Amino acid sequence: MFSQMSLRPGVPLQATLFTLCETAAKALRGRLSAPDLNRLQAGLTLLYDPAMHGTAGEPLLDGVDSQRRAVLVVEHGKTAWVFDPGKTADQLLQAATSAAQVGSPALTSVFSLAAQSTEPAAAISSVPRPQTGSQVRPPAVAGMFYPGEPRELAKMIDDLLADGDVQPADWPGVLVPHAGLIYSGRLAAQTFRRVRIPPTVIIIAPKHTRQGVDCAVAPHEIWSLPGAQMASDPGLARRLADEVPGLQLDAAAHQQEHSIEVQLPILARLAPHSRVVGITLGAGDWERCRALATGLAKVLRSLQPRPLLVISSDMNHYASDDENRRLDEIALQAVETLDPAAVYDTVVARHNISMCGVRPAIVVMETLRQLDLLGRCVRVGYETSAAVSRDTSRVVGYAGLLFGAAS
Repeated sequence: MFSQMSLRPGVPLQATLFTLCETAAKALRGRLSAPDLNRLQAGLTLLYDPAMHGTAGEPLLDGVDSQRRAVLVVEHGKTAWVFDPGKTADQLLQAATSAAQVGSPALTSVFSLAAQSTEPAAAISSVPRPQTGSQVRPPAVAGMFYPGEPRELAKMIDDLLADGDVQPADWPGVLVPHAGLIYSGRLAAQTFRRVRIPPTVIIIAPKHTRQGVDCAVAPHEIWSLPGAQMASDPGLARRLADEVPGLQLDAAAHQQEHSIEVQLPILARLAPHSRVVGITLGAGDWERCRALATGLAKVLRSLQPRPLLVISSDMNHYASDDENRRLDEIALQAVETLDPAAVYDTVVARHNISMCGVRPAIVVMETLRQLDLLGRCVRVGYETSAAVSRDTSRVVGYAGLLFGAAS
Protein backbone atom coordinates (compact mmCIF):
# COMPACT_ATOMS: atom_id res chain seq x y z
CA MET A 1 0.00 0.00 0.00
CA PHE A 2 1.18 3.51 -0.80
CA SER A 3 0.14 6.63 1.06
CA GLN A 4 0.92 10.25 1.68
CA MET A 5 -0.32 12.09 4.76
CA SER A 6 -0.26 15.78 5.70
CA LEU A 7 -2.43 17.52 8.27
CA ARG A 8 -1.64 20.90 6.78
CA PRO A 9 -4.34 22.43 4.56
CA GLY A 10 -4.02 22.91 0.84
CA VAL A 11 -2.38 19.63 -0.21
CA PRO A 12 -2.87 19.43 -4.03
CA LEU A 13 -4.91 16.30 -4.78
CA GLN A 14 -3.90 15.84 -8.43
CA ALA A 15 -0.16 16.20 -7.76
CA THR A 16 -0.38 13.89 -4.73
CA LEU A 17 -2.15 11.17 -6.73
CA PHE A 18 0.41 11.48 -9.51
CA THR A 19 3.29 11.11 -7.03
CA LEU A 20 1.68 8.03 -5.45
CA CYS A 21 1.16 6.44 -8.87
CA GLU A 22 4.81 7.05 -9.75
CA THR A 23 5.92 5.52 -6.43
CA ALA A 24 3.74 2.46 -6.98
CA ALA A 25 4.98 2.00 -10.54
CA LYS A 26 8.62 2.13 -9.46
CA ALA A 27 8.00 -0.35 -6.65
CA LEU A 28 6.21 -2.82 -8.93
CA ARG A 29 8.49 -2.49 -11.96
CA GLY A 30 10.13 -5.82 -12.79
CA ARG A 31 8.29 -7.65 -10.01
CA LEU A 32 5.07 -8.51 -11.85
CA SER A 33 4.50 -10.33 -15.14
CA ALA A 34 2.12 -9.04 -17.80
CA PRO A 35 -0.70 -11.41 -16.72
CA ASP A 36 -0.23 -10.26 -13.11
CA LEU A 37 -0.45 -6.63 -14.19
CA ASN A 38 -3.68 -7.32 -16.06
CA ARG A 39 -5.19 -8.76 -12.89
CA LEU A 40 -3.96 -5.91 -10.73
CA GLN A 41 -6.67 -3.79 -9.12
CA ALA A 42 -6.12 -0.41 -7.53
CA GLY A 43 -8.10 1.04 -4.66
CA LEU A 44 -8.17 4.67 -3.57
CA THR A 45 -8.96 6.27 -0.21
CA LEU A 46 -9.08 10.04 0.21
CA LEU A 47 -8.83 11.62 3.66
CA TYR A 48 -9.58 15.27 4.34
CA ASP A 49 -11.14 17.67 6.88
CA PRO A 50 -8.97 16.75 9.92
CA ALA A 51 -10.30 17.34 13.42
CA MET A 52 -8.52 16.85 16.75
CA HIS A 53 -9.96 14.55 19.40
CA GLY A 54 -7.60 14.72 22.38
CA THR A 55 -5.09 11.98 23.09
CA ALA A 56 -5.17 8.21 23.03
CA GLY A 57 -5.07 8.36 26.83
CA GLU A 58 -8.09 10.68 26.99
CA PRO A 59 -9.88 10.51 23.62
CA LEU A 60 -12.87 12.74 22.82
CA LEU A 61 -14.64 10.80 20.09
CA ASP A 62 -18.25 11.79 20.75
CA GLY A 63 -19.87 12.72 17.47
CA VAL A 64 -17.32 10.95 15.26
CA ASP A 65 -19.31 9.09 12.59
CA SER A 66 -17.29 6.02 11.67
CA GLN A 67 -19.45 5.56 8.56
CA ARG A 68 -17.84 8.67 7.08
CA ARG A 69 -14.64 9.30 9.02
CA ALA A 70 -11.33 7.57 9.68
CA VAL A 71 -9.36 7.74 12.93
CA LEU A 72 -5.67 8.72 12.91
CA VAL A 73 -3.15 8.50 15.78
CA VAL A 74 0.23 10.26 15.86
CA GLU A 75 2.98 9.43 18.37
CA HIS A 76 6.32 11.12 17.67
CA GLY A 77 7.27 9.88 14.20
CA LYS A 78 4.73 7.02 14.13
CA THR A 79 1.26 7.24 12.59
CA ALA A 80 -1.59 4.88 11.82
CA TRP A 81 -5.08 5.48 10.46
CA VAL A 82 -8.05 3.14 10.08
CA PHE A 83 -11.26 3.53 8.08
CA ASP A 84 -13.87 0.85 8.58
CA PRO A 85 -17.61 1.69 8.58
CA GLY A 86 -18.25 -1.64 10.30
CA LYS A 87 -16.50 -0.47 13.48
CA THR A 88 -17.33 2.15 16.08
CA ALA A 89 -15.12 5.17 16.58
CA ASP A 90 -13.72 3.61 19.76
CA GLN A 91 -12.91 0.41 17.87
CA LEU A 92 -11.16 2.43 15.15
CA LEU A 93 -9.05 4.12 17.81
CA GLN A 94 -8.16 0.78 19.36
CA ALA A 95 -7.14 -0.61 15.97
CA ALA A 96 -5.08 2.49 15.14
CA THR A 97 -3.22 2.56 18.47
CA SER A 98 -2.44 -1.15 18.08
CA ALA A 99 -1.17 -0.65 14.52
CA ALA A 100 0.99 2.30 15.61
CA GLN A 101 2.36 0.30 18.59
CA VAL A 102 1.62 3.29 20.80
CA GLY A 103 3.91 3.47 23.83
CA SER A 104 2.63 6.66 25.50
CA PRO A 105 -1.15 7.08 25.09
CA ALA A 106 -1.08 10.40 26.95
CA LEU A 107 1.39 11.77 24.38
CA THR A 108 -0.39 10.34 21.33
CA SER A 109 -2.59 12.77 19.39
CA VAL A 110 -5.92 11.54 17.99
CA PHE A 111 -7.57 12.94 14.86
CA SER A 112 -10.52 12.03 12.70
CA LEU A 113 -10.66 12.69 8.97
CA ALA A 114 -13.49 12.58 6.48
CA ALA A 115 -12.98 9.54 4.25
CA GLN A 116 -14.07 8.52 0.78
CA SER A 117 -12.88 5.12 -0.38
CA THR A 118 -13.38 2.60 -3.15
CA GLU A 119 -12.69 -0.09 -0.54
CA PRO A 120 -14.96 -1.46 2.20
CA ALA A 121 -12.19 -0.71 4.73
CA ALA A 122 -8.62 0.61 4.66
CA ALA A 123 -5.73 1.10 7.06
CA ILE A 124 -2.14 2.36 6.89
CA SER A 125 0.64 2.32 9.51
CA SER A 126 4.05 3.98 9.33
CA VAL A 127 5.56 1.66 11.96
CA PRO A 128 8.76 0.05 10.59
CA ARG A 129 9.12 -3.70 10.32
CA PRO A 130 11.94 -5.44 12.20
CA GLN A 131 15.05 -6.31 10.16
CA THR A 132 17.34 -9.28 10.67
CA GLY A 133 20.60 -7.62 9.65
CA SER A 134 24.01 -9.24 9.42
CA GLN A 135 25.77 -11.43 11.98
CA VAL A 136 28.37 -8.72 12.63
CA ARG A 137 27.29 -5.22 13.64
CA PRO A 138 29.99 -2.89 12.27
CA PRO A 139 30.98 0.22 14.24
CA ALA A 140 28.82 3.21 13.34
CA VAL A 141 30.50 6.04 15.26
CA ALA A 142 34.19 5.06 15.29
CA GLY A 143 36.19 8.12 14.38
CA MET A 144 33.45 10.38 15.77
CA PHE A 145 32.59 9.35 19.34
CA TYR A 146 35.92 7.60 19.86
CA PRO A 147 39.10 7.03 17.81
CA GLY A 148 38.70 4.88 14.72
CA GLU A 149 42.34 3.76 14.67
CA PRO A 150 42.95 0.69 16.90
CA ARG A 151 46.20 1.89 18.55
CA GLU A 152 44.81 5.34 19.23
CA LEU A 153 41.66 3.83 20.73
CA ALA A 154 43.70 1.44 22.90
CA LYS A 155 45.76 4.35 24.23
CA MET A 156 42.63 6.33 25.04
CA ILE A 157 41.16 3.39 26.99
CA ASP A 158 44.47 3.05 28.87
CA ASP A 159 44.24 6.72 29.86
CA LEU A 160 40.58 6.48 30.89
CA LEU A 161 41.29 3.52 33.18
CA ALA A 162 44.51 4.92 34.67
CA ASP A 163 43.21 6.70 37.76
CA GLY A 164 44.04 4.80 40.95
CA ASP A 165 43.37 1.26 42.14
CA VAL A 166 39.76 0.22 42.59
CA GLN A 167 38.55 -3.09 43.97
CA PRO A 168 35.59 -4.26 41.86
CA ALA A 169 32.49 -5.53 43.65
CA ASP A 170 29.19 -7.19 42.75
CA TRP A 171 26.70 -4.57 41.58
CA PRO A 172 23.63 -5.76 39.64
CA GLY A 173 23.09 -2.45 37.85
CA VAL A 174 24.97 0.68 36.79
CA LEU A 175 24.26 3.96 35.02
CA VAL A 176 26.98 5.30 32.72
CA PRO A 177 27.06 8.20 30.23
CA HIS A 178 27.35 7.71 26.48
CA ALA A 179 28.78 10.91 24.98
CA GLY A 180 32.02 10.97 23.03
CA LEU A 181 34.68 9.24 25.12
CA ILE A 182 36.71 12.45 25.30
CA TYR A 183 33.82 14.00 27.26
CA SER A 184 32.26 11.22 29.34
CA GLY A 185 34.56 8.24 28.87
CA ARG A 186 36.54 8.74 32.07
CA LEU A 187 33.41 8.72 34.24
CA ALA A 188 32.03 5.70 32.38
CA ALA A 189 35.33 3.86 32.75
CA GLN A 190 35.61 4.65 36.46
CA THR A 191 32.06 3.41 37.00
CA PHE A 192 32.63 0.14 35.15
CA ARG A 193 35.91 -0.41 37.04
CA ARG A 194 33.97 -0.64 40.29
CA VAL A 195 31.92 -3.58 39.03
CA ARG A 196 32.82 -7.24 38.89
CA ILE A 197 31.50 -7.79 35.38
CA PRO A 198 29.70 -11.13 34.89
CA PRO A 199 29.73 -13.27 31.74
CA THR A 200 26.69 -11.45 30.32
CA VAL A 201 25.96 -7.73 30.13
CA ILE A 202 22.63 -6.25 29.03
CA ILE A 203 22.92 -2.61 27.97
CA ILE A 204 19.60 -0.75 27.85
CA ALA A 205 19.88 2.53 26.02
CA PRO A 206 17.73 5.28 24.53
CA LYS A 207 16.93 5.28 20.83
CA HIS A 208 18.33 8.45 19.27
CA THR A 209 17.41 7.74 15.64
CA ARG A 210 14.11 7.15 13.84
CA GLN A 211 15.39 3.94 12.29
CA GLY A 212 13.86 0.64 13.34
CA VAL A 213 11.24 -0.36 15.85
CA ASP A 214 10.64 1.41 19.14
CA CYS A 215 11.89 -1.29 21.52
CA ALA A 216 14.63 -3.26 19.79
CA VAL A 217 16.93 -6.08 20.84
CA ALA A 218 20.07 -6.28 18.69
CA PRO A 219 20.03 -9.61 16.79
CA HIS A 220 23.74 -9.60 15.91
CA GLU A 221 26.24 -12.22 17.02
CA ILE A 222 29.26 -9.89 17.10
CA TRP A 223 29.83 -6.22 17.92
CA SER A 224 32.78 -5.09 15.81
CA LEU A 225 35.19 -2.41 17.06
CA PRO A 226 38.44 -0.96 15.70
CA GLY A 227 40.98 -3.68 16.44
CA ALA A 228 38.60 -5.70 18.64
CA GLN A 229 35.19 -7.26 18.90
CA MET A 230 32.71 -8.35 21.55
CA ALA A 231 30.36 -11.30 21.34
CA SER A 232 26.65 -10.93 21.78
CA ASP A 233 24.30 -13.67 23.01
CA PRO A 234 21.81 -14.31 20.20
CA GLY A 235 20.03 -16.98 22.23
CA LEU A 236 19.32 -14.60 25.09
CA ALA A 237 18.40 -11.86 22.62
CA ARG A 238 15.78 -14.13 21.00
CA ARG A 239 14.44 -15.13 24.40
CA LEU A 240 14.07 -11.50 25.46
CA ALA A 241 12.22 -10.69 22.24
CA ASP A 242 9.94 -13.70 22.75
CA GLU A 243 9.19 -13.20 26.45
CA VAL A 244 9.33 -9.46 27.16
CA PRO A 245 6.19 -7.68 25.91
CA GLY A 246 7.00 -5.03 23.33
CA LEU A 247 10.59 -6.09 22.56
CA GLN A 248 11.45 -7.12 19.00
CA LEU A 249 14.63 -8.34 17.34
CA ASP A 250 15.63 -5.53 14.98
CA ALA A 251 18.97 -4.62 13.43
CA ALA A 252 17.78 -1.32 11.93
CA ALA A 253 17.30 0.35 15.32
CA HIS A 254 20.94 -0.44 16.18
CA GLN A 255 22.50 0.36 12.83
CA GLN A 256 23.45 3.98 13.62
CA GLU A 257 22.84 4.07 17.40
CA HIS A 258 25.80 5.27 19.46
CA SER A 259 24.51 4.84 23.02
CA ILE A 260 25.46 1.16 23.23
CA GLU A 261 28.50 1.27 20.96
CA VAL A 262 30.43 3.82 23.04
CA GLN A 263 30.33 1.48 26.05
CA LEU A 264 31.91 -1.39 24.14
CA PRO A 265 35.57 -0.25 23.96
CA ILE A 266 35.64 0.01 27.77
CA LEU A 267 33.88 -3.32 28.28
CA ALA A 268 36.14 -4.98 25.71
CA ARG A 269 39.13 -4.02 27.83
CA LEU A 270 37.66 -4.85 31.25
CA ALA A 271 35.68 -7.97 30.32
CA PRO A 272 36.73 -9.15 26.85
CA HIS A 273 35.06 -12.54 27.26
CA SER A 274 31.67 -11.22 28.38
CA ARG A 275 28.74 -11.22 26.01
CA VAL A 276 26.82 -7.99 25.42
CA VAL A 277 23.13 -7.88 24.55
CA GLY A 278 21.92 -4.45 23.45
CA ILE A 279 18.41 -3.05 23.83
CA THR A 280 17.24 0.36 22.63
CA LEU A 281 14.03 1.97 23.90
CA GLY A 282 12.01 4.71 22.24
CA ALA A 283 8.89 6.36 23.58
CA GLY A 284 6.96 4.90 26.49
CA ASP A 285 4.97 5.92 29.53
CA TRP A 286 5.30 4.55 33.06
CA GLU A 287 2.98 1.62 32.36
CA ARG A 288 4.97 0.55 29.34
CA CYS A 289 8.24 0.82 31.27
CA ARG A 290 6.81 -1.26 34.09
CA ALA A 291 5.57 -3.94 31.65
CA LEU A 292 9.04 -4.14 30.07
CA ALA A 293 10.63 -4.43 33.51
CA THR A 294 8.23 -7.17 34.60
CA GLY A 295 9.05 -9.23 31.52
CA LEU A 296 12.78 -8.63 31.92
CA ALA A 297 12.71 -9.59 35.61
CA LYS A 298 10.89 -12.82 34.75
CA VAL A 299 13.64 -13.80 32.31
CA LEU A 300 16.47 -12.80 34.65
CA ARG A 301 15.11 -14.92 37.51
CA SER A 302 16.05 -18.01 35.53
CA LEU A 303 19.62 -16.88 34.71
CA GLN A 304 22.64 -17.60 36.89
CA PRO A 305 24.87 -15.75 37.18
CA ARG A 306 22.58 -12.82 36.53
CA PRO A 307 23.62 -10.39 33.78
CA LEU A 308 24.83 -6.93 34.67
CA LEU A 309 22.16 -4.36 33.73
CA VAL A 310 23.68 -1.21 32.26
CA ILE A 311 21.69 2.01 31.88
CA SER A 312 23.26 4.07 29.11
CA SER A 313 22.21 7.67 29.73
CA ASP A 314 23.41 11.22 29.62
CA MET A 315 21.72 13.73 31.91
CA ASN A 316 20.16 17.09 30.99
CA HIS A 317 21.11 18.59 27.63
CA TYR A 318 22.06 22.07 26.46
CA ALA A 319 21.33 24.38 29.36
CA SER A 320 23.93 26.60 31.01
CA ASP A 321 26.29 24.80 33.36
CA ASP A 322 24.54 26.16 36.48
CA GLU A 323 21.05 25.32 35.20
CA ASN A 324 22.13 21.90 33.98
CA ARG A 325 23.57 21.07 37.39
CA ARG A 326 20.36 22.22 39.10
CA LEU A 327 18.15 20.05 36.88
CA ASP A 328 20.49 17.08 37.09
CA GLU A 329 20.50 17.26 40.88
CA ILE A 330 16.70 17.06 40.83
CA ALA A 331 16.88 14.00 38.58
CA LEU A 332 19.63 12.32 40.60
CA GLN A 333 17.80 12.85 43.87
CA ALA A 334 14.72 11.27 42.30
CA VAL A 335 16.80 8.25 41.24
CA GLU A 336 18.23 8.00 44.76
CA THR A 337 14.73 7.58 46.19
CA LEU A 338 14.88 4.11 44.54
CA ASP A 339 11.29 4.65 43.33
CA PRO A 340 11.08 4.18 39.54
CA ALA A 341 7.60 5.71 39.37
CA ALA A 342 8.90 8.81 41.15
CA VAL A 343 11.71 9.06 38.60
CA TYR A 344 9.18 9.08 35.75
CA ASP A 345 7.01 11.65 37.52
CA THR A 346 9.95 13.92 38.39
CA VAL A 347 12.01 13.77 35.20
CA VAL A 348 9.30 13.35 32.55
CA ALA A 349 6.01 14.63 33.93
CA ARG A 350 6.93 17.51 36.25
CA HIS A 351 10.31 18.96 35.26
CA ASN A 352 10.76 17.82 31.63
CA ILE A 353 14.45 17.14 32.24
CA SER A 354 16.14 16.04 29.03
CA MET A 355 17.79 12.95 30.53
CA CYS A 356 17.85 10.89 27.35
CA GLY A 357 18.05 7.52 29.12
CA VAL A 358 15.29 8.11 31.64
CA ARG A 359 13.19 5.22 30.31
CA PRO A 360 16.12 2.77 30.35
CA ALA A 361 16.79 3.95 33.92
CA ILE A 362 13.19 3.37 34.94
CA VAL A 363 13.10 -0.08 33.31
CA VAL A 364 16.35 -1.18 34.98
CA MET A 365 15.39 0.22 38.37
CA GLU A 366 11.97 -1.43 38.27
CA THR A 367 13.56 -4.71 37.14
CA LEU A 368 16.00 -4.61 40.05
CA ARG A 369 13.17 -3.69 42.43
CA GLN A 370 11.16 -6.72 41.34
CA LEU A 371 14.26 -8.89 41.87
CA ASP A 372 14.80 -7.43 45.38
CA LEU A 373 18.10 -5.94 44.20
CA LEU A 374 17.29 -2.23 44.50
CA GLY A 375 18.29 -1.28 48.01
CA ARG A 376 20.91 1.42 47.46
CA CYS A 377 22.30 3.82 44.89
CA VAL A 378 25.88 5.09 45.05
CA ARG A 379 27.16 8.04 43.04
CA VAL A 380 30.53 7.43 41.44
CA GLY A 381 30.68 10.94 40.07
CA TYR A 382 29.03 13.78 38.19
CA GLU A 383 30.35 16.29 35.69
CA THR A 384 29.34 18.28 32.63
CA SER A 385 30.84 18.66 29.19
CA ALA A 386 32.25 22.03 30.28
CA ALA A 387 35.05 20.17 32.09
CA VAL A 388 36.47 19.39 28.63
CA SER A 389 34.99 22.01 26.32
CA ARG A 390 35.38 24.93 28.78
CA ASP A 391 32.09 26.24 27.35
CA THR A 392 29.66 26.77 30.25
CA SER A 393 26.88 28.29 28.15
CA ARG A 394 25.52 25.05 26.66
CA VAL A 395 26.47 21.78 28.34
CA VAL A 396 25.43 18.14 28.78
CA GLY A 397 25.49 16.43 32.16
CA TYR A 398 27.05 13.04 32.92
CA ALA A 399 26.59 10.80 35.94
CA GLY A 400 27.98 7.46 37.06
CA LEU A 401 25.79 5.43 39.45
CA LEU A 402 25.91 1.98 41.04
CA PHE A 403 22.73 0.11 42.04
CA GLY A 404 22.63 -2.80 44.45
CA ALA A 405 20.75 -4.64 47.14
CA ALA A 406 20.55 -3.17 50.61
CA SER A 407 23.80 -3.68 52.48
